[in-house]
Amino acid sequence: MSAARARRAASGGYTLIEVMAALGVLAIGATGVLALQKATLISNTNARNLVIANNIAMTWAERLRVDALQWNEPMRVPDLDGDTDWLRLINASPFPAKVTPPPDIALGAAPSADVFGTDILAGDTTSQPAFCTHVRLRQFNDPATGTRIWDSLIRAEIRVIWERNGDPINCAIDPVNVDQNPERFGAVYLTTGILRNTSEDRR
Repeated sequence: MSAARARRAASGGYTLIEVMAALGVLAIGATGVLALQKATLISNTNARNLVIANNIAMTWAERLRVDALQWNEPMRVPDLDGDTDWLRLINASPFPAKVTPPPDIALGAAPSADVFGTDILAGDTTSQPAFCTHVRLRQFNDPATGTRIWDSLIRAEIRVIWERNGDPINCAIDPVNVDQNPERFGAVYLTTGILRNTSEDRR
């Protein structure tokens, strides 16, 4: 082959093999970028769910503390059942049962919340529940005698759950089903102490 023909062949463009190799490298790189974006999106969604669920759990902890202001046992008469909104669940569903706290329209409180953590009250058809709240309440008793150790303290466990796949959640689900399907539900747990209003004791 003459030098002139060799120069023409060299300047004629890329061969099919070279184009296919370049496309293969591009496809591998694009696949890696897409996988990275998917992992980032999942991580961001999980982080957002954890933050919102933590905020919901802390809100419910404060609600239970405010509810305890009505638990004052005037004249040493127990009034958990009569005066409190949610602490009465300790007698209706004793430990170790987890229960869904009932909504309170007057307080604007509901056990279901939307994707922003805002309570969904009865009659709200514009929002779909993304988070649900369960509570478990316990007073401390002596295991040997069954007598109460601390009359003025309740241990409250608050659990906020969501569907891991991002679907709206059915807050009517039995808490036992949640316990049995940890791979289906994400959850945040918060444990706190609820003190009785002891102002009546000092009178």
